[in-house]
Amino acid sequence: MADEAAEFWENFEKETGEKVEARSIGEYFKEGPGGIGIWGLAILTEKSFRFKFMPSENWLFSLLKRAEKSKPKEPPADIVIARDSILGLRIPKRSFMARILGPAFPRIAIHYGSLDGERDCHFTIDPTSGILQSLERLAAGLGSGSAAK
Repeated sequence: MADEAAEFWENFEKETGEKVEARSIGEYFKEGPGGIGIWGLAILTEKSFRFKFMPSENWLFSLLKRAEKSKPKEPPADIVIARDSILGLRIPKRSFMARILGPAFPRIAIHYGSLDGERDCHFTIDPTSGILQSLERLAAGLGSGSAAK
């Protein structure tokens, strides 16, 4: 299993041409801060923040899927946000009760510039992965105080 993981990350770096700085399991929220998330890998490289959809099936998911009669959904495209396009980061301050009763990982918004203008992407990311701290440093380096908590 460890060999498969090492091979995956080696192939990822070869395919993208980017060195992985930090990685974590995470969730992407297509509908914004609410709604149902899509699980995958949050990856921070020297050039970008990426979210890679990773299909997986555990026993509970497969039971729910069998009960569902609708068409299978098309997997989402991977998300790539260039680090130099990141304009800010929002990590809401969570109260003690929210940390206990809420989601395990904080829900963040990455504010970035794209060809369509400025956008936000919403994610949950394991705070112990180092990704949030790196993104906070990046946003703080913008000088605009964009790393609101």
